[in-house]
Amino acid sequence: MDDSDELRLYKYLIDHGPTRAENLLDVVPDPEQTLEWLRGEGFVIGDPPRARRPRHALAPTLSEAAHTLDRLKQLMQDLEQRYDASPHYESAGEPLSKLTSREELTSVFGALQKTARRDWMQLITSPFLPMAGAHPPERSSNPVSANNCRRRVVYEREVMSNPEVMEGLRATLRWGGAEVRFTDRLPTKLLIVDNVVALTPQEERGGLPMLMIKSPPLIAGQIARFEEEWDKAVPYNIDVSSAPIDLDAQDRRILQQVVAGETDKVIARVCEASPRTVGRRIARMRQLAGVSTRGQLIHYATKNWL
Repeated sequence: MDDSDELRLYKYLIDHGPTRAENLLDVVPDPEQTLEWLRGEGFVIGDPPRARRPRHALAPTLSEAAHTLDRLKQLMQDLEQRYDASPHYESAGEPLSKLTSREELTSVFGALQKTARRDWMQLITSPFLPMAGAHPPERSSNPVSANNCRRRVVYEREVMSNPEVMEGLRATLRWGGAEVRFTDRLPTKLLIVDNVVALTPQEERGGLPMLMIKSPPLIAGQIARFEEEWDKAVPYNIDVSSAPIDLDAQDRRILQQVVAGETDKVIARVCEASPRTVGRRIARMRQLAGVSTRGQLIHYATKNWL
């Protein structure tokens, strides 16, 4: 409305009170059309037309503007986090910053998944921190990342009893080029992307806050830490040859799929058996391992039978 006929007429009605349209020809060229717009927007009411109080007339516009501003602020915050997390802007942001909320961690982790190009190195420990586990990006969402990025993940054996971790492991194994290893204990959680960004807890083996590191010397130290743990860890191998002789060939095929994180329905299709048969055999394996849950069976089998 700035410097418009509508604003000029609205100001006139504020200054002069209710005025008939025929007496407004000296104010605007087309009073009827201008008044029609002002009535439609809630600035003018009555006959003869009179101005509404500005705070009432402008309330809907201000409310919409406030919502728009809130959305823009949130968008700016999300984009800032994405920018800071990107490994392609080494000079962006501080060399060391904190992620204090789950929302911040989720946003940064997701951005790193989408922007990883060369290397993804991760240590996953207990207690498991959701959104810090391994859920690789879909192939279709980032073909360059999916095809060329070398992904290495070390799991602490204790964390394997967590269903979310098993889902992450299954996704990792299905992602081309992923390498997985296990170890009894890791010093801390750690994620390094393309050798230029690292995430690790402020306290060893802790959760939030997480430190986001972009300092080359500090990242070099984290890379050395990862490589040391990688060398000590045992490669993931769904080889059940060490399983007890009580398990027949079908049991071993089913066990391979269980450890890979598949559901009974999928296992039944792969092993050409009914879901009921699969469930019965898994129950027998739990009994043989002396455990009561599927997660405990995976943990036990990973540690003792693989």
